[in-house]
Amino acid sequence: MMKEEYKQTKRKKPIYIYIYETLHNEIGKGMYSTAEFLPSEKELCERFDVERNTVRKALKLLVDDGMIIRVPGCGTKIVTQEEKSQESKQAEDIGHCILLTTQEDYLHNADGEYFHLKLIKSFENVFSNLGYNLIVKYIEKETDLKNTILQTSPSAIIFDSYHQSACYQEAIRAGIPCISVNHYTPLMTSLVSNNFDGAYQVVKMLTEAGHERIALITGKRNYQTTVERLGGIQKLYMQNGIPIKEKYIFTGNWQFNSGVEIGEKILAFPKEERPTAVFAFNDDMAFGCLSCFEKHGIAVPEDISIVGFDKTERYQSIFGPITTVDVNIDALVEYACWYLSGRISNTAPMTRVKIDIDVTIVDNGTVKRPNTSVPE
Repeated sequence: MMKEEYKQTKRKKPIYIYIYETLHNEIGKGMYSTAEFLPSEKELCERFDVERNTVRKALKLLVDDGMIIRVPGCGTKIVTQEEKSQESKQAEDIGHCILLTTQEDYLHNADGEYFHLKLIKSFENVFSNLGYNLIVKYIEKETDLKNTILQTSPSAIIFDSYHQSACYQEAIRAGIPCISVNHYTPLMTSLVSNNFDGAYQVVKMLTEAGHERIALITGKRNYQTTVERLGGIQKLYMQNGIPIKEKYIFTGNWQFNSGVEIGEKILAFPKEERPTAVFAFNDDMAFGCLSCFEKHGIAVPEDISIVGFDKTERYQSIFGPITTVDVNIDALVEYACWYLSGRISNTAPMTRVKIDIDVTIVDNGTVKRPNTSVPE
């Protein structure tokens, strides 16, 4: 544009409006590649013969229109059609989404417990078929949840595992249908796998196979899941008059590496005291322990038996399947979706009950009678 044109335009409208309209028209006509940046502020100042502040006012209007974005240190980028479509989809999702909150950032932690990733995927598939978008957020405290609710306007909330009571109460105050999975809270309906019975059945199987020295790899000791599984083991031991030996109880952190470390501790026992079986409270730790044993030439189940919990497939392709407990994720997800759908449509009453999902042992051949000639 020539300076004479600006002089004429000045009489009709502010120059920054003219610059805005000119650039808006050029972008709309495809005069710039959508992968490109606009000319720099300096170049625009020279082109339109104006001060930098005038150019910035024009660019701000284009930002407000969603035509461009300011990239610090780079310049002003034209927004692609794909980016606009994504923003539109996100806007549509607001108010028609299900919020799933977690106690750890499983989606961005490569070493995170695989069970939760599998659970998230199952919820995502089911709710997608129902027309909902699943939003997964790591929630640490009440204010995190409050802000997330304001940003997403969820139709319902799923609390995965333990959260602070204030978080549950915030969801209830907001009048949002909600449910807790993998953790019981008296504040709302809670769906949990029958951890007590699952652990009871595992130790029953091991003792009936002749194992007397059973190493237990628990999760974090203050977790409700850990407490319930230990409770099932204690019941079996009491019924059979078996003393609980603390030296055979190890605390893991649910991750593969902690299974490896505890495997080393198990192998450090003198041969006559070494456990003949290992029961890990999740498959990740069980596979870690198995990895350690294979490294030292200890065969499973010939030299030592191993059982996991949760029935996840993360390491199966590497080590093969292990005997484990199927926590029936499909049933848990199906019930949670049925309950929340009823609450969203106001066809089901709000309840505060605990529902135990039945579990079953899956025998994949990693348990056999103890070998009295375990290698050194």
